[in-house]
Amino acid sequence: MSEWVKAVCIVILYFFLFWSFGSGFACLFSKKKRAAGEVIVTGFFLYHALFQVVTIPMMFARRSLSELAAVWGVVTALICAASVLAKRKEAKKGQNVHEESTDDKAEGIRRKKGAWELFWRLLPWGVAFVNVAVVSVIYSNYWDATYYVGNVSFSLYTNSIYTMNPLSGRLLDSFDIKHCLATYHMNDAVMCRLFQIHPMIETKTIMVVVITILLNLVYGQYAKFFFKENFRARGLFMGFAFLINLCSYTAYTSSSFVLLRTYEGKAITGAIVAILLLYWFLQLWEGAETYGWRALFVTAWGAVAISSSALFLVISGIGVFAVLKVWQSKRFREALWCGICMLPAMLMLFCYLVNRLGYLAIPITR
Repeated sequence: MSEWVKAVCIVILYFFLFWSFGSGFACLFSKKKRAAGEVIVTGFFLYHALFQVVTIPMMFARRSLSELAAVWGVVTALICAASVLAKRKEAKKGQNVHEESTDDKAEGIRRKKGAWELFWRLLPWGVAFVNVAVVSVIYSNYWDATYYVGNVSFSLYTNSIYTMNPLSGRLLDSFDIKHCLATYHMNDAVMCRLFQIHPMIETKTIMVVVITILLNLVYGQYAKFFFKENFRARGLFMGFAFLINLCSYTAYTSSSFVLLRTYEGKAITGAIVAILLLYWFLQLWEGAETYGWRALFVTAWGAVAISSSALFLVISGIGVFAVLKVWQSKRFREALWCGICMLPAMLMLFCYLVNRLGYLAIPITR
């Protein structure tokens, strides 16, 4: 029972951290109030982008996992404190308090007290709860779980950062550039170290719930974007999105990762990153403020910090959008913004290619 209570507390902590990171980001770069779901999802990618910045230097310096956990704990505490203070300061000044988004205004106009209205308002939350329940009870055992969960386990029990081969348990001769630059699973090891959680509970229970909720938050943002004040359409959209994932999963779709392999970074790449990039593309296509470009940059950076599988998705997706955006606006500076958003992915891809060609090898010494 204590493990379940601890797991629930860690899930809540995760969303507080994501909200803090996203809220601080919105306070710095947005002139209007952002939707809570958008703030949390943006904070998720910002969290992992900054975690990569902290982790990679310590990894190459061959510092211990416990040191990384201590440093990251301090960093997150400072960022959360700064974010909370910024929100309090903003509230005192009255900034953005009376400014309502289009969704908020429409919601106020169409507010009703009928039972059906309440039902349609609560339906998206009910769909998300059912989705979490389904992925929580489904158990799958794929061979690559040995690598991903084993990576967390060996890092935890050897107090190291990406220095062990999780398939053999032996010390690597050099860092595996393909995997070590994506630090998503090392965050799992850090959380296990900080809260004394077993790697199986962290990867296959806690993060499964977290990623499923984040996916539904993204679906919720699409529902608001497409249907505005139509709560019935929003609820039906969420329901159909869940049914599509539930009934159409194959080895060739992201649905299989969402339902059966949520612990992998590939699940985030296929299910969340792809549609979130499109979400920012749509916002920018409609003339969103510069916040949209900054959020796209954070999303693209966080995506490759989570999984190396996102490299080509980010580069190709933003590249295609750059062509269309320049054609729409007739301004070549749009291509410059897109190029900036692709920089983290391009840098990681360059390191990977140079490593594969044999020109970059960072040895690991005992």
